[in-house]
Amino acid sequence: MSKYHKRTRSNAGNRTQSTCSTGGKQTTTGKAYDGRRSLQNLMGHFLFASDGYINSAGRIGAASPLVTAGTFIRSNLTFDQELLTTAYRDNWLAKRIIDMPAEDMTRAWYTLSTSLPQDDLDMLRRLEAEHSVKQEITNAIRLARLYGGSLALIVIRGDEYRLDRPLNLNYLIPECFQGLLVLDRTRGIEPSMELVTDLDDPDFGLPMYYTVSMEAEEQRTVKIHHSRVLRFIGRELPYNEMVRENYWGASELEHMWDALMRLNSASANIAQLIFQSNITTLKMNDLMEMLMIGSDEKREAVLKALEADDYFRTSFGVQLLGKDDSMENLNYNFAGLPEIYDRFMMDMAGAAEIPATRLFGRSPQGMNATGEHDMRNYYEMIAALQERMLRPALEKLLPVMAISCWGYVPEDMEILFVPVMTMSAEDKVKLAREHSEIIRENYKAGLITREEARKEIDSMSRRTGILPGIGGETK
Repeated sequence: MSKYHKRTRSNAGNRTQSTCSTGGKQTTTGKAYDGRRSLQNLMGHFLFASDGYINSAGRIGAASPLVTAGTFIRSNLTFDQELLTTAYRDNWLAKRIIDMPAEDMTRAWYTLSTSLPQDDLDMLRRLEAEHSVKQEITNAIRLARLYGGSLALIVIRGDEYRLDRPLNLNYLIPECFQGLLVLDRTRGIEPSMELVTDLDDPDFGLPMYYTVSMEAEEQRTVKIHHSRVLRFIGRELPYNEMVRENYWGASELEHMWDALMRLNSASANIAQLIFQSNITTLKMNDLMEMLMIGSDEKREAVLKALEADDYFRTSFGVQLLGKDDSMENLNYNFAGLPEIYDRFMMDMAGAAEIPATRLFGRSPQGMNATGEHDMRNYYEMIAALQERMLRPALEKLLPVMAISCWGYVPEDMEILFVPVMTMSAEDKVKLAREHSEIIRENYKAGLITREEARKEIDSMSRRTGILPGIGGETK
């Protein structure tokens, strides 16, 4: 006999009915499906996330519940500022992850490519040192990496009551710069909903103003124009997520939190195993009966006997046992644990984007390993962060400092970042020799003037420390 299914539409609504017929008998089952059909319908919901190959019988690809059951859940760790602060204060690795790139970005600092005499450049350096500009910017980057965002207010003498107005360099006078005031996003900074609409403004699309709650006795709020602050953010986010974060970034600890927890858990468990590496098992006749159903006097006597047994064993190496008692020692095997812990360390280093040799202070692993390639990749990342975070801040700050020092902004002032990766003495000599040869050949060919050659030699000397001051002042 043949079996068939016929679908009809109920007049009472859109409910589908299934009518089964077997030898002339029909039964209405409504939406009753067998288990296999239900499983197929369920698997159909996961087909949108499938890969190129699917095998339902073998549960390969989207048909595997182990694959399709995994997902990502928004942690919102950046909003938990108390947890971030605690991790930074109590966990050495979290503090190192936050501080190390910030300090490396400003460690070698910058130089200026300009025709100004050295005395003027020294004046600028003295102004930086007087107001701890390098330290304040490092602190601002550190806070941005920890909390997702920070501001450094450019403090100008006489502008205390004009902070809500745009900063006009034409109104600045010498000795007007008074340093930086660093505030992180946890200090009550509220970006305005009004955004910068000028396409020529470097802050285009960002908040026009920032309202800061000052921690003074009056508890007043101050509205600051965006041109007066240096803005730093942590990890960059897509636009919608940036708006959700109130135009800030995310904490650097957010995306590596799981790796940090796994490493800490592995370290704590390995430390706990040390206390259990040698477990002594003492078998005593009728022990459980005496502890469970015996009198209080018997239980107390048993516990005192165990304490005395432990005392004699640890003090004199003598073990007292009854005729029917026995003792066994179980030693834990730590084979494989170092390799497992190393894998967690590599995972943590990858999440932090810092080589394990620098993050954990350990020597390179492997035959003929020097770690130079890893460190080169790391310093290239630092150079990228300098361009993304440090250059916009310096380009806004240096004109103010230039007017404060010299009364004007030089037109040929260009910021050059000193390479963070230090060279060996041999590399410096080789670089200086090659650079000098190139300068000499171009000078002999008439491609550069004597003054330009001296300027190039002076630039080379600042990088290598070889022949300092040979460039001198051009006349």
